[in-house]
Amino acid sequence: MSAAAYLAEIIRFFTAFLLVCAAIGKLRTLAAFAHNLVESFGVKRRAAALLAPAVIAAEALLAGLILAGGGIGRIGMAAALVLFALLTALVGYRYVVEGSVKCSCFGESERPVSGYDLLRNGLVIAAIGACLVFSGGAAFGRKESVLAAALGLIATIVAIGFHDLARSLKRSA
Repeated sequence: MSAAAYLAEIIRFFTAFLLVCAAIGKLRTLAAFAHNLVESFGVKRRAAALLAPAVIAAEALLAGLILAGGGIGRIGMAAALVLFALLTALVGYRYVVEGSVKCSCFGESERPVSGYDLLRNGLVIAAIGACLVFSGGAAFGRKESVLAAALGLIATIVAIGFHDLARSLKRSA
C-alpha cells in the first residue's frame, strides 16, 4: 500500500462525508435554502422549490456512489469534482460581482460566503483531483479502511468549520 493511495482513500471518505453533511445541512434548512436560491442566485421561486431538493438528492447520491468504491466510486469522485468546481465558480463569481452572496453549503443560509469558504472549496477541489490521480485501485483491509474513514471524518469537520477556524486563527495572530 503506497502512502499516496492511502491518502486518496482518506480523501474519498472525506469527499463522501462532506457531501452527506452538505445534503443534511440543506435538508435541515430546506425552506431557507430554496429562498437563498431565489435571493442569491436569481432562481425563480417555483424552480427553486424543485431545485433545492434536487441538489440535496444529487449530493446524497454522489456520496453513496463514492462510498461504494471501485469504478462506481471513481465516477462519483469525478462527478463531485465537477460539482465542486462548478459550484465554486458560480459562488465565486457572485461573490466578486455582488460582494455578498449566501451559499447554504452546510445549512448556513444566514451567513454570507467569505474568501475562506472559497479557499476551502479550492482545497477540496485540489484534494479530489489528487484523489483521482493517486487512487490506483489499491485494496485496503478493514482496519485500514476504518482508519481512513476516521481521518476523512476529522477532515470533514475541519472543512465544515474552516471559515470559523480561519477567522479565529487570524484574530489570534
